[in-house]
Amino acid sequence: MTNKGIVKEVNGEMITVVFERHEACGDCHACHMGSTNCAKHTITIRGKADVGDEIVVEMDESHVMAASATAYMIPFAGFMIGLLSAYALQLSEPLMALVAVAGTALAYVIMRILDPILSKGRWEHKIVSVRKPEAD
Repeated sequence: MTNKGIVKEVNGEMITVVFERHEACGDCHACHMGSTNCAKHTITIRGKADVGDEIVVEMDESHVMAASATAYMIPFAGFMIGLLSAYALQLSEPLMALVAVAGTALAYVIMRILDPILSKGRWEHKIVSVRKPEAD
């Protein structure tokens, strides 16, 4: 998966890149009217570029799918474990719902704690190309 972005900040070997997420825009066309509220995504990566440069970054497709699966399936598993545990304990329906939500929250916390350990270097973007802005 590749994305084009603009370098907004350079701090030593780390650069901050802003991407416009066109797939998240819908059809409002506000960006054509000069709106600055378009869907934007910012990342900080290691690389060499200057402020204003357009860069193309890439992430391996299999890593994108694994990251998506992790982000959705772990909280879902926490929800199901909480729900089934509450059902096995024959709790009332309101308590079952509460335990299921608590299971989801606990799974989310566990995911956030383990993410830096499990994904070390795995979800990193790699710079494919750097292009200087054209002079007008």
